[in-house]
Amino acid sequence: LKALPVFGKVMYMAAHPDDENTRLISYLSNHELVETAYFSLTRGDGGQNLIGNEKGAALGILRTQELIEARKIDGGIQFFSNAVDFGYTRSEKETLTKWDEEKVLDDAIAILRTFKPDVIILRFPPDSRAGHGHHTASASIALKAAELAKDPSYVSKVNPELEAWHV
Repeated sequence: LKALPVFGKVMYMAAHPDDENTRLISYLSNHELVETAYFSLTRGDGGQNLIGNEKGAALGILRTQELIEARKIDGGIQFFSNAVDFGYTRSEKETLTKWDEEKVLDDAIAILRTFKPDVIILRFPPDSRAGHGHHTASASIALKAAELAKDPSYVSKVNPELEAWHV
């Protein structure tokens, strides 16, 4: 069965490298045999580090490498946007301002149009239940991107040649 072409694609989307559900990614990739990707909007550069002294960009590099290595083990594909993890905030509005919502939204649209998932799984809801602004914003970006990615009138600034994604 593993030699047969894979027909299903799933994209798991969240705000930070430590938001991924590795068990789910592994299950989908290895048991259900669907092409599975994790799209982390940030690289975790604004997070905390309890086991090392890396902070800021150095921490983002470390967490980026951790995700790349994790995907080698669980069989998933890794994507990132250009959103900068600037630390904790409860405000989705602040997050989208500091992330440059238009730029991150365009990153997400380009990734969706490239990967063309059949299913998108959001780690967080687009409301206060998400816990903080980055989590809420990641869900809002994902929902907006899913709509715009299939709109043929939307031209991606990241890659203008990408055609609309039809689910």
